[in-house]
Amino acid sequence: MKLLKRWLAEQQGAISLYFVLILVPIFLFCALLIDFSRIKVAEKEAENAVKTGVRSSLSAFSPSLHAYGLYGLTEELDTSNKLFLETVDGNMSASVRNNTFQYIDQRLEKDSSSLTPMYSLANHTVFKKQVLEEMKYRAPLAYSLEIADKFKKTGLAFTMDQGSRFAERSAQVEALLDQRDTQLDLAWKEWTAIHQKATAIHPFYQRQLADLNELSGKIGIHTVDETKQALKDADQQLKELKADIKDVKKDIRSLVSAGSNASNTLDRLYETKDRLEEQAADVQSKISDLEQLLDDLIKYAELLAMLKLKSTSDASELKELLNKFDTALNEAKSVNDKLNAELKANSTGADYAANKVFQAIPLMSRQELDDYGSKAASAVALFTGLQAQLSRVIFFDSQSYRNADDTIQAFARQADELFAAQGTKEAARTQHAAQVAKAKQEQRAKAQPALDQVTRALNNCSLISSSDPFDALYKELQGDPSSGSKGYYQTYMELNQGKDLAQPVPNLDFDNADKAGFSAMKLISSFSDLLVDVRDEFYVDEFAVSKFSYRTLGLEKDRNGKLRTSNEPSQPETHALVKQELEYLLYGSSSCAGNYSKAYAEMFAFRLAIRTAEALLEPRNEALNVGSPLLVFLAAVSEGAIRAQLDMTKLVAGEAVPLSSKFGDLLDLNYKDYLRIFFLLHSRDQVLLARMQSLIQLNTGVELQQGSTYVSGTSTTSVKLWFLPGIMRILGETGLHRCQVKAGRCYLTKTGVMAY
Repeated sequence: MKLLKRWLAEQQGAISLYFVLILVPIFLFCALLIDFSRIKVAEKEAENAVKTGVRSSLSAFSPSLHAYGLYGLTEELDTSNKLFLETVDGNMSASVRNNTFQYIDQRLEKDSSSLTPMYSLANHTVFKKQVLEEMKYRAPLAYSLEIADKFKKTGLAFTMDQGSRFAERSAQVEALLDQRDTQLDLAWKEWTAIHQKATAIHPFYQRQLADLNELSGKIGIHTVDETKQALKDADQQLKELKADIKDVKKDIRSLVSAGSNASNTLDRLYETKDRLEEQAADVQSKISDLEQLLDDLIKYAELLAMLKLKSTSDASELKELLNKFDTALNEAKSVNDKLNAELKANSTGADYAANKVFQAIPLMSRQELDDYGSKAASAVALFTGLQAQLSRVIFFDSQSYRNADDTIQAFARQADELFAAQGTKEAARTQHAAQVAKAKQEQRAKAQPALDQVTRALNNCSLISSSDPFDALYKELQGDPSSGSKGYYQTYMELNQGKDLAQPVPNLDFDNADKAGFSAMKLISSFSDLLVDVRDEFYVDEFAVSKFSYRTLGLEKDRNGKLRTSNEPSQPETHALVKQELEYLLYGSSSCAGNYSKAYAEMFAFRLAIRTAEALLEPRNEALNVGSPLLVFLAAVSEGAIRAQLDMTKLVAGEAVPLSSKFGDLLDLNYKDYLRIFFLLHSRDQVLLARMQSLIQLNTGVELQQGSTYVSGTSTTSVKLWFLPGIMRILGETGLHRCQVKAGRCYLTKTGVMAY
């Protein structure tokens, strides 16, 4: 102890200095640590205050948009900014007025604080996200109860699919049948022309060949040149004889004039004259015979040349007709092969009653048509053979005549035989086609009154008079082409860089049963594929169905007969476009009548498809036995059209009709349910979203471009530093903390973001 005291006394204040050197850094470190901890507390307080301010600003969402399940900040920016700043300021420690000790005295620097709204409801992505959020619980339930269960679990979707497939196949098969019959008709027309030609030329060639044979027998082996030379020689001989006779007569006259008694000489002269006259008569007879022979030779040559030319001409004409015949028959063969292959490839499905008609179709084998063509070609080939025989003839003898006559007889005989045999088949086919055509026409006539009534119901809007009170509203929605003004719809499409897609609804034509039936079945052709699962499109569709008005709103009744009322906060019954918003969303016409017409037409087509599919389950035997798939389909369409028209009368009156007569009235759909189906069938996100945005703006008066769904709040706060602000500033520059030190205060900037 003494040693320690002595040692301390010997240091002369060095220990005190040492302790000072130790304590000062410790004090500085503690001071820095205190301010550093205060900065961290201030940072946390500023961050919480900014988040609270952003959250508070979002609480001022638009009530009118909220009625549609949408959240959007539509207040003026100054108002929203004021609320944000007040909330942030109210959560600062400096705003707490009390007499107690405050660890930090943080305050808001309003000049450096602001709120920035972003991502408006005009953006389709943002809008759709909120719609999906709104409908994520309701849409699957509605899908299951209103569509999937009623179509899938009852088997109606399968029945409709079978009906659609039958309609498609019947159209294909009927088209092949029509093509085959058309080509066979053309082939028969050409063969009839060939037969008529054969009937006309057969007696002609018979007669001319006989004449040629007769002339051939007369002329023998003589030729024209030879005969002409013989005739020339005979003429010369006759001239010489006549000259001799003239001389003899002159001598006789001379003797007689002289009065001579040379009777012997006169007798000899008279004998000579008589002999010469006999010779002249013989030569004259020979000349006559030669002239007749020459005439026969000329006739023979002319007749043979004529027969050669005519046979060539007739053969060319027959070949041309045969070529047309072959073209038509070959096309008929090709179509017949396709038809047989189609019937063979789809021979299954016999359990579906309507498919039995395919088994009753009159078939033709390829061999049958080949025989038809070969016999026709063989008949024409016989005449071509006659033409070849005549073209080779130089001397037409009796053998040539027999060959030619046999050929023309065989040609006429084969033409007659084929015409008679094929004519029986053609008559039966034509009679069958006429019966089918008559039956089809009867079914078309049966369906036409219902289709005419549907046509009259189109372009009818029961809510409007001659002057449409909704015209101005539609101009707000769709714009006015006459004035060049844009509507809400075009504005929202342009904001989202969207293109106005073509109307997705198929062409529905009710002019006749054929067009009505096929367009109706085409409408449901892909319906079963849509029932696989709930999709985002259905969420959007169901949002539209639940938030907007439609034609039968307020007319529908529950099972107890009481009128149903809408409990939707959007109050669709009060909207400006009275009872026509869903129709506008679907079809986008610029008038009530236009939208109503398209909805009515499509609804009738859908009901027609269901009723037709039902009728195809139990087709009539008389239609099945005819062997015309189109007739079976038309019979089903005519029955379905009558029932569908009655269904439509109930649907537009707000009543629900049984989904199918096969399942009773426990499964029924009303007008609204069918609109659900059409939204599912024709879902087009971009177009539908733009139209919904347009209607919401029309109903609320809120421009969705101003409806922000995402805000970013930035605030700058400051807290007074207790110790060594200069050192804290230096430390801040090194990145140790985020504080900017100015005039002894630490300035902190925080940003908070939040979305609905």
